[in-house]
Amino acid sequence: MAWKGKKPSQFALHVAKVGDEHLRKVSADMLQGVIMASPVMDGAFRSNHRVTVNKTTNETVPGNGNKSPKGTLDQEVFAEGAGQILQAKLGDSVYIQNNLPYALRLENGHSQQQAPLGIYSLTFLSVASKYK
Repeated sequence: MAWKGKKPSQFALHVAKVGDEHLRKVSADMLQGVIMASPVMDGAFRSNHRVTVNKTTNETVPGNGNKSPKGTLDQEVFAEGAGQILQAKLGDSVYIQNNLPYALRLENGHSQQQAPLGIYSLTFLSVASKYK
């Protein structure tokens, strides 16, 4: 970045803007990754990825029995999480979590057919390598 002739305050504002955008982009990639990596039996796990900024939550939502058209559930979960992500700014912590009682078992490979190596850890590794 060539900032010759620019004021330091302009540089600081640029860094803050770019940092906000980067945080949101990485967070959105993480959310999309965990949604797509989620094993699906009845849709309850996939619909319970909760996104919060600067705090965690214990919230869960009842599963919909996977009655929505293919892909609709994914779009709804992503849209809800994206609304939270858009509020994040540089320096914030974005939490993506799943509070269902069996979420930890799935993360540890309980779903041998659909997610034998977990969901969150693989998504983290994938997104981290994308932004190296």
